[in-house]
Amino acid sequence: MVKVERYGPGADAADFDPGDFILTHRHKFFAGLISFAQKRRFWGSDAPYAHWSHCALIVGPEGDVVEAESLGVVRSPITKYRAEEYHVVRLGPDFSVEGRRQAVEDGERQVGQAFGYLNMLGAGLYLLFGWPLRWVRRNHETCSSLVVKALQRGGMLPDLDPALTLPADMAKAFDVRP
Repeated sequence: MVKVERYGPGADAADFDPGDFILTHRHKFFAGLISFAQKRRFWGSDAPYAHWSHCALIVGPEGDVVEAESLGVVRSPITKYRAEEYHVVRLGPDFSVEGRRQAVEDGERQVGQAFGYLNMLGAGLYLLFGWPLRWVRRNHETCSSLVVKALQRGGMLPDLDPALTLPADMAKAFDVRP
């Protein structure tokens, strides 16, 4: 059973299970563009999901995350989000030990890869105009494509298209609301 835990500014999550992930709302230029575009598709009862502008895969028992940032895929301590609101999506026993291992390995393999600017552009055009453009370059990731691919490697979320998935889609899949 999936459990979602909120951590507000100044709060620290603990007791991490690698393979889980976080959703956060960042206050950066690209985050603003993501939120704006997501609001075009996520409205009405789905509007709260558009709040989320970033996600990252938990890969270490101390809370290390792998995430796609504007300069590429990096491994970071979760404490970098201490000043922000973030939610930990704990996937629980439905995500097997082997599935978690595969997801973490997949995420760790992505460290050092480039950011997926073409992927983001294609997903943005999909959100704004409904054109499902999959402009994907090998070894280029967005935050949500990285998390979706890793979870799919572990056997979760088989129906999501990593090229068109954004943080709001991840939030909706697990009903994560601010």
